[in-house]
Amino acid sequence: MARVVVVDYMTCCNEQECQRKREKWFHLQSQFSPKGQKELEDFRLNMANGTHKILFDKHFYKRSLERSISEAAFKEVFDCGWVIERNKNSKGISLVLLGYVGKQYRPLHIVMDRINENVWVAVTAYDPQTHVWKWSDRFDERVCFCNPEDREGVQLL
Repeated sequence: MARVVVVDYMTCCNEQECQRKREKWFHLQSQFSPKGQKELEDFRLNMANGTHKILFDKHFYKRSLERSISEAAFKEVFDCGWVIERNKNSKGISLVLLGYVGKQYRPLHIVMDRINENVWVAVTAYDPQTHVWKWSDRFDERVCFCNPEDREGVQLL
């Protein structure tokens, strides 16, 4: 039986375009991530008081199960992680949290939609190491903005 080994070395489709997007991303996130961090800290305090709550999207449960992300890992990132992205979307504000969990310090990203001041929704969770080409070495900054379908990969048989 042939064994397939996928090498996670990918080349950027358009380095100039990624550089342009990276500079724009960095500029926007340097403005908006601190605001998101303040929102997260306020939300944590109000959750402790019982006035705020987190809902979990079906997609979150599905992906967490597929990606072996436990409830404890989610809680650890939510309680101790920090905001690396804050964006506006059709549902309101979206935040990407980064935290390192467990004895191996596994990096995890949690995506939260802020529906309103009192209700946030956990949308998805993932290990950024699965897309190492997309993130800085600390997994806190995007470095590639290529569409994954456009990227070139290497597959050995």
